[in-house]
Amino acid sequence: MRRKKTSSDLELYAVSGTNCVVLSMDMKTKPMGLLGFAFERFETKSKKRIWLYGQKFFQSVIPIEKKDLAKVKGQKYPTHLHPVQSFLWKDFTAQPDTEYTFIVTALAGAPTNLEVYAKEEITISTESHISGRHGVFFNRGVSGSQSYAEQFGNQRPDKIADKVEQQRAYRWLSRGLYEGLLAFIGSAKEGQKLRGACYEFHHTGTLLALKTAQQKGVDVNVVYDAKNYGPENKAALKAAGASSLVKKVRDNEVSQAHNKFFVLLDKDDTPISVWTGSTNVSEKGIFGHCNTGHQISDRHIATRYFDYWKLVYQNLDRKTYQNKVMALKDGADVKAADVPVGISVFFSPRKTNDMLQTYADLVEGASGMVCCVYPFNIDKRFQVVFAEDKPYLRYILLDRRQGYNTFKTNDRDVEVVAGSYIQSAFDQWVAEKSSGSLFKSGVDFLHNKIILIDPLGAVPTVISGSANYSENSTTKNDENTLIIKGDQRVADIYFTDFVRLFDHFSFREWLSKPQPQFDPFLKENGDWVNGYFDNPAWLNVKRKMLFKSMADALESP
Repeated sequence: MRRKKTSSDLELYAVSGTNCVVLSMDMKTKPMGLLGFAFERFETKSKKRIWLYGQKFFQSVIPIEKKDLAKVKGQKYPTHLHPVQSFLWKDFTAQPDTEYTFIVTALAGAPTNLEVYAKEEITISTESHISGRHGVFFNRGVSGSQSYAEQFGNQRPDKIADKVEQQRAYRWLSRGLYEGLLAFIGSAKEGQKLRGACYEFHHTGTLLALKTAQQKGVDVNVVYDAKNYGPENKAALKAAGASSLVKKVRDNEVSQAHNKFFVLLDKDDTPISVWTGSTNVSEKGIFGHCNTGHQISDRHIATRYFDYWKLVYQNLDRKTYQNKVMALKDGADVKAADVPVGISVFFSPRKTNDMLQTYADLVEGASGMVCCVYPFNIDKRFQVVFAEDKPYLRYILLDRRQGYNTFKTNDRDVEVVAGSYIQSAFDQWVAEKSSGSLFKSGVDFLHNKIILIDPLGAVPTVISGSANYSENSTTKNDENTLIIKGDQRVADIYFTDFVRLFDHFSFREWLSKPQPQFDPFLKENGDWVNGYFDNPAWLNVKRKMLFKSMADALESP
């Protein structure tokens, strides 16, 4: 959802997803002596009103030396006493399908005697996980966080002795993703069918949910990757007493049978809906590193997936398989200019890498902003685009920095951040653990495969699925990729969760590098404002203007 409030000198621009609300502020004239913004949140239904908290404070108000901050681990500060010195604020604690009013107060005066400079409020509702054709689910994806450390003591969730507390930890990590997957499986009625194609297929809870569906009369048939995860998948199925879920495996001339989707069919094989995304059926995939689940209730798209599943099930040699994939209805390559409004889906293995160029061309054709998550490589086609000096903002998230995913660019509008965590206690921050310590080995931080093109525009484009936007994923693997064009609700959900992840990891990666001494204190004069007004080429100014030009934002009452 997109809202704005522009009737006073303090202007507010808000966009909401399911659990995240991003607020951008601006003022019609550059404020002098501004010390920051206070944020109060009012929930319409419950009438609950709270001040939102930040992590910096005025040292003149709380006279503590930096060396003593370790004595106040986890301390946060109410923004009406220690305001936020940024024209961008994010609330990542919202609940889905909930209306909130945010009261924003610009504060001036002195740190010990704050005065109201301007005040405004904006009302916005978060999105439900499922609405219309789309359901979008992001897990927490930040097990290496202050919240997990403080709530669960950095314990591995499977080692938490108290079962009630253990389930609470899993729910916190899942953040609705696992519940969404279980609800999709549970929606299958007696006589209906579930068809699945999975890379990793060894999470016990999901296997038992599919077994329960089978026992109530649902015809379940899942094909899994036997080349990379065969023994682990087979052992988990046997342990769960669920081996009958699988009739065939995929192991013929395939690098990775990398799909993660399920199709729901009616009794007569009429496709109803599909669950797809980046989430492997593994404990780490569901609860550890960040992932996306995307449910589509559209018979045409579900038919596309079912037709593809029937090819996966045949376990064909690569050349035959590629030809048949390309021959599927609407399965041919398309140019960037020809991507239609609506939902498109592209399956692999393909005969050429032409779709990689299409994705790169879509990125190059952006006008306002691009946001990307590349867990592994950044293909050379994207590197060419990112190396070019462009007027729009480009934000890139990596799981980790490696030789194969680094590139050179002189464009200051390109920001690249990799996954990280606070490895040892630092000032008021407690030590964290990555998902590599809490779960099995593998990707530790980011596993989503996401490209957002002009997400705040009138016709945003979301690209998401199982493929890593590499040559292998295009011509050698079993993969599926969605292109969703023109759906602002879907784009808002993806964008706000991208902001959450970028915000989380950018700070942690910055801390992991040699830096000048970190300043945990707020500025006690208004000079910090200059970076948001003085030069239109500065990133903070561009970002502020991007929110001001957000398409189709309704004026808040």
